[in-house]
Amino acid sequence: MERDPLRLAWNTKPVRHILGFCLLILAGLLLLVGLDLVRIVVDRAIGGAPAPAENAFLRLVITPPASLWPEPLVLFQGFTLGADAFAIATIGGLVVVPVLIALVIALVDFLSVGIGTRALARLRARVVAAVLKAPSGARDEIAAVTALAGTTLARESAVLGAALLTPMQLGGMIGLAFAYVLVTDWRLGATLAVALAVAAILNARRLALRMEAARARQREGEGAETAFADLEHRLPALRAHGTSPFESDRLGQALDRSHRPVESRERRIAVVDAFAAATLMIAPLAVLAVAVWFAPERPPSAGAVASCILAASLAAFGVKEIVQWQRLTTRVHTLLSDIAQSLIALQPRDGQPAHAPLPEHGALVAQGVSAYDRVSGARITGVTLSLAFPSHVALVGDGDAGPRVFAALVGGLIDPSTGRLTYGGVDLSGVDPVERAQRIALAGDTVLIPGTLRDNLLYGCSVPSDEIDGRLWEAIGVAGLDHLIHARGLTGTLNPKREPEVAAAIVESRRAVQAALAGENLDRLVDQFNAERYNRYATIGENLLFGKPIGDTFREDRLAAHPFVRAILEAEDLTKPLARMGLSIATSMIEIFAEIPDGHPLFERFGFFAASDRPYFEDLVERRTEKRRGAQNARDQERLIGLALRYNESRHRLGLLDDVMEARILAARADFTRMLPVSLKPSIEFYDENRFCAAASVQDNVLFGRIASDQAGAAEAVQRVIRRVLTERGLDGEVSRIGLGTPVDIQGSDLTLTEIAAVDLVRCLVRRPAILIVQRALEGLPGPAAERLVASLRRAMIGRGLVLVTPGISPAMDRPAFDAVIRFERGEPVMDSRAREPEALSA
Repeated sequence: MERDPLRLAWNTKPVRHILGFCLLILAGLLLLVGLDLVRIVVDRAIGGAPAPAENAFLRLVITPPASLWPEPLVLFQGFTLGADAFAIATIGGLVVVPVLIALVIALVDFLSVGIGTRALARLRARVVAAVLKAPSGARDEIAAVTALAGTTLARESAVLGAALLTPMQLGGMIGLAFAYVLVTDWRLGATLAVALAVAAILNARRLALRMEAARARQREGEGAETAFADLEHRLPALRAHGTSPFESDRLGQALDRSHRPVESRERRIAVVDAFAAATLMIAPLAVLAVAVWFAPERPPSAGAVASCILAASLAAFGVKEIVQWQRLTTRVHTLLSDIAQSLIALQPRDGQPAHAPLPEHGALVAQGVSAYDRVSGARITGVTLSLAFPSHVALVGDGDAGPRVFAALVGGLIDPSTGRLTYGGVDLSGVDPVERAQRIALAGDTVLIPGTLRDNLLYGCSVPSDEIDGRLWEAIGVAGLDHLIHARGLTGTLNPKREPEVAAAIVESRRAVQAALAGENLDRLVDQFNAERYNRYATIGENLLFGKPIGDTFREDRLAAHPFVRAILEAEDLTKPLARMGLSIATSMIEIFAEIPDGHPLFERFGFFAASDRPYFEDLVERRTEKRRGAQNARDQERLIGLALRYNESRHRLGLLDDVMEARILAARADFTRMLPVSLKPSIEFYDENRFCAAASVQDNVLFGRIASDQAGAAEAVQRVIRRVLTERGLDGEVSRIGLGTPVDIQGSDLTLTEIAAVDLVRCLVRRPAILIVQRALEGLPGPAAERLVASLRRAMIGRGLVLVTPGISPAMDRPAFDAVIRFERGEPVMDSRAREPEALSA
């Protein structure tokens, strides 16, 4: 990898650099024109009417020493213009030239941005490629290189594109300014050269001292941390023996000693800073002083002096900037070197075999293999066995530690510490990781990715598009995720404008679902939506709206604060009753969860407020209980009403809702619907039994009601009927498609542990590997469910290899009998528990 930022920038986009150099040359010519225009305009302003020779536009003249050449030398005669045209050209040029220079520099900056983007992409592509090819044991090296290529490289990425163009720009400006002054008068040029040299030395020294001071501060901080840590360690002895004065003096002296190097460098920086700034100011002043000093011998014109002062100022500014830029370039050079060293550490070691193709079938042979799993801390030692595939093998015993490590070893998650692992005679360490994953698939720890459920299930699948759906649904059926996908589809939403036929079919299926529920005496488990009736399985807020919010205007956590909602509640005299209900809820929640710590799943699931709000509500309840003044403030009332609006009597069962309160909420609902302003109507979609509610879930649209939350098994029974009816009407596939399109929380909070494990299992099955290793999918499953999954897997993998990690094998799992059952004890395999010929023995 290229470590020099200058060469890296050039090699990334040489053509753009050439174009940038051409633009910089153009900017330099414009700079010379601008300086000469300053000379001309100032001379005209002071001298009045010009001599005939001075009507030459852009005329260049050099003034050599009088002893060498008595007369000025004309380098370029310029363009002869009339007096009026000359005045317009010079004065207009003073305005146009800076604008043109700015446009040219802007184009150069655009080129720099493009070069930097490409260079950054190349660097990160190298890092990604190295990480993907890195051995599984190189986690520390991967963490180091990704840290460098992440925030650190992003912070310095601005230098990558301009690494070559910016020095050329600044150096060109310094050189042209100096050349202009030298051409105007050699004495002024010599003076400027000396001033610039001194300024460059002092500015470079200033930056070096700043870097030394930064390192000194870091050492001071480390020393202070050590001193304070030692003080903390001595605190028990300090209190026991009363040594506070001694420790105070000792610590003060130690901190003073660690600060002295910083103080010394900061004093030196102050002096150098002052002189560096002075030299930058002295450069144009020195040019002016020399011009005045030698004026009697061969006086330069006032315009020449003014333009030289301007050129000297630009050169001084350029010196300061180029020294600073050099510091940035050096820092980037160091960063690129660190990245290159980290990439070298990730490269395969010498002698590692080249990638070899895997056979379709063969024997998995382990010869004296030992391996260690850093994540679990488990290891296996001395594994020597031979397993012929295709076959079905079970790995049992050792508290799952040994089988899991061996499964991770075969699946490629970890590398063997010692020994050799081959498949069909091919060393697995020399196989391309992508081909290995396609042939030997490991369903282990599931890593969820941002996106939909479908994206997660197809992660790693690379098959023709016309086969994807067939393979996906086959794998879903084997893993038993079809019920989950259908349930997620029922909780998902549908856009009726994009799919009007599906929306209309769902609306038409309502009566069929209701009839089917009534036929099985399950209609009691669903409370239908009715504008004239309170829905006992919905919250107070949902009953008030009788619809689904669109956007954030009427979102549940904002409902109590909305002015229109508060006006409706005031009109129906519901503000105080709801606040009292909220206070009762807060009091009950504080009592119920008094012993439950923050972050506990029970609190997160059943609490009305977040754990971070618990202290606020505890204080609120205490103030209300003691009836202290100020307890009735508007914020408290708003928060209490918010709790009440989330209350559902059938679910929370606190006895806070009666028929009278329900009637008053229905009255408020009617006012809300009738009086809703036109401007707020797009913020809510009301329920209508003849229309599809786009904001509501598919299940709410199919049922046009809510499932009983206080009846065990109600959701499963009702959803079973819904699925049957939808299947009869050809809508079950659409609901499952919606379920596949629902987003997945990468933390897995919307899935159970067994469902998360099944996601990884589907990922493997959809690739149709030669060997499937099931490491985690049986975790947490009850016995019958685990037996059904194993039977399904064994049917799906007939004619292919299956390696199953399980604590034990039930008779149902062992039909037909496994070809081999390898038992691990203390990290070592013992003989095959089958009566067949032993195939696995410890070394």
